[in-house]
Amino acid sequence: MISFPSILLRLSVALLLGALVGFERELKEHEAGMRTLALVSLGCALFTIVSAYGFLEILSIPRTVLDPTRIASYIVAGIGFLGAGTIFLSRQHEKVKGLTTAATIWVMAAVGIACGIGMIPTALVTTGMMLFILFLLPLAERAVLPRTSSSTQYLRIEVTPISGQFIASIYDICLRNKVTIEKLTVHPEQKGEEVSIICRIPDQGTLSKVIAEFHTLTGIKTIDAKPQNPDIGSPI
Repeated sequence: MISFPSILLRLSVALLLGALVGFERELKEHEAGMRTLALVSLGCALFTIVSAYGFLEILSIPRTVLDPTRIASYIVAGIGFLGAGTIFLSRQHEKVKGLTTAATIWVMAAVGIACGIGMIPTALVTTGMMLFILFLLPLAERAVLPRTSSSTQYLRIEVTPISGQFIASIYDICLRNKVTIEKLTVHPEQKGEEVSIICRIPDQGTLSKVIAEFHTLTGIKTIDAKPQNPDIGSPI
């Protein structure tokens, strides 16, 4: 059995590394932050220590065979359920979000296992690589990948009961102004109907022009426009 100071060192390093990576997630306002990743890393380290050293006395019993990796191996499978909880489909942008956070939890579990078994230098190097991926690779992506000048806008239009011709006019105005409609939804209301549109608009001038043309349509009550940034809440 290893000494208590050695156990304390391994648990402390696991906790600190988890909190360090979790700090990056907190900066980007993700679901799994400092507390979550610190707990994941700490728990994985403790499971590994118990698995490797907690049952050594039982080996003195004749014909007793233990696999010290058994508990640690279940961590890999079990951590997947926690990571899956951070993955969701954004209804607003029709994109899957949270994959990077789920992967971060998965790798942080491996770091915790490395700390628990005593491979602290390996855990430190892996954490450094994680921070490189999370902090620096997004900057490289923005520098290398082409950027689009258009922005995503959310338009909410209150209108009296609508017809197919009204929807056709919406599409015609957008097409004429080179606005790409990503999603159009009609919601029935008590005093009419509401049309919500998620679209890509080249610039603010085009947005003002499109809204002005929408107001010329029959039955329009109010039009609200809000910028929609797909990176808010889940940059990567």
